[in-house]
Amino acid sequence: MPDEPEHTSIPSSKCSNSLERRVEDTVNAINWDALSAITCKLHQVQSAEWRDPLWGGYNVVRFLHLDNADKTVIVARVPHRPSKGYTTEHSRALSNRISSEVATMEYVATYTRIPIPRVLHFSAEVDPLVGSPYILMSKVDGVPLSTLWDDMTDDHREIVLRQVVDILLELSTHRFDWIGALFKGDGIGKGAWRVRTASSFAPPEDTIASSAMTSTYSSGAEYWMHYANATLQRIRDTNFGDRAKEYDYVQAWFLCSLIPHLYDPSLDNTGFPLYPGDFHSQNIMITHGDSQPVISAVIDWEFSTARPIVSFACYPLFIVDHPFWDDDHPLRSRNIQDQATFDRLLCEAEGKADPGSNHLLSRLFSKSKGVYLFGQAIQFPGLILDTVYPQLFEHIFGEDEDKEDNFCAKYYYALMEKGILKKPTAQFERETEVWCEAVKVLGEDVVPGDLHRDQFRSLVQVHADKFDVGGQVRQWLTSEDPKPISP
Repeated sequence: MPDEPEHTSIPSSKCSNSLERRVEDTVNAINWDALSAITCKLHQVQSAEWRDPLWGGYNVVRFLHLDNADKTVIVARVPHRPSKGYTTEHSRALSNRISSEVATMEYVATYTRIPIPRVLHFSAEVDPLVGSPYILMSKVDGVPLSTLWDDMTDDHREIVLRQVVDILLELSTHRFDWIGALFKGDGIGKGAWRVRTASSFAPPEDTIASSAMTSTYSSGAEYWMHYANATLQRIRDTNFGDRAKEYDYVQAWFLCSLIPHLYDPSLDNTGFPLYPGDFHSQNIMITHGDSQPVISAVIDWEFSTARPIVSFACYPLFIVDHPFWDDDHPLRSRNIQDQATFDRLLCEAEGKADPGSNHLLSRLFSKSKGVYLFGQAIQFPGLILDTVYPQLFEHIFGEDEDKEDNFCAKYYYALMEKGILKKPTAQFERETEVWCEAVKVLGEDVVPGDLHRDQFRSLVQVHADKFDVGGQVRQWLTSEDPKPISP
């Protein structure tokens, strides 16, 4: 049961990129005979046959065909083997990730009508015989919606969207006390499930997400303020002397300033709904796609969380314009139509489920563009910020009819030269001068442009005698506050 839109068998030749190398390392490290034996014992069959591996961004998947009268097919999923092997840190993170996914799937299977695969057996720890953690699941019928959606008729898309609405409306009724990941512990009924931190969900190299996920939160505003402040701190502390830092900072500050407008804490007073980690068309399975399409299962519940209702109420990505599409992309007009259909269907379903409803979910979905653009801009600054950020700026302030007037540039100038960001802007400009002097004296090979503030300080302290007493570096060392005050 793959978790990415494209799945490919592992080539017999040498893998061509880092992902494929990780996949090859994972496949080679697994004792597939041992995993087959475990499965055969569970199902009381004598033999089984593996099919070729498939993979996504986080896992390798293989289908095991059992030699029984029903021709049962089992889905085995194992996480990519860490490049440095199963260290204590990686083992703990993977264990939590798998435990949360299994707990989430058990909750959904028990308390909702949403069709999902059945978890047959799992090991959250590294199984000593298999050589990896794993999950064994039932195989579901159907094909991914992503293979059908673009060619579906208007009527068929409406049939699918009606079912998507029903799934989301049902999930919205399952609320938890905190933002975080779902785990199962001791207790009776729903009381056995608890929300804990989602710290194991963040890639180790993503220090901002890792920092934000070390806690649970009582409002969406609280979570995103933590995330935004961590972003501002990272900009201050990294790439010492970077000439572009002041522009990165003002953009991040602008995103931070939007949080109180986008995330009303009062909307979280009734709790946080459960949401799949990747509710996209490749994880929605469809049967009878050519006649009366039916959602046969929602797969891939890895990274699922209880989240703010405002974040929950964003359109599924398969009816949202891709950030890199041209203005005349043919699917833009169709997405407008599909979003209008989604809004109508949700409003009808919400009213039917609760005749006295104030249609909060419908209103949030219909106004979700700003929340979507904000989330994309703040989480993926290096990838799509230059594309998404202008769209968000225009969404907030309106279209700049006089392009030569350049309101965006004037806004930045006011903040950086005369307004609340004047102090950090001056600090960044000074740091650029300090870095330039250090490069001039020591050379760029000694003073690269990607140093953390602490690394730069330690470096120039070692070579302090090489700098003029009245120069920028010596003055900076004398006056440097190791923890600069933010505005």
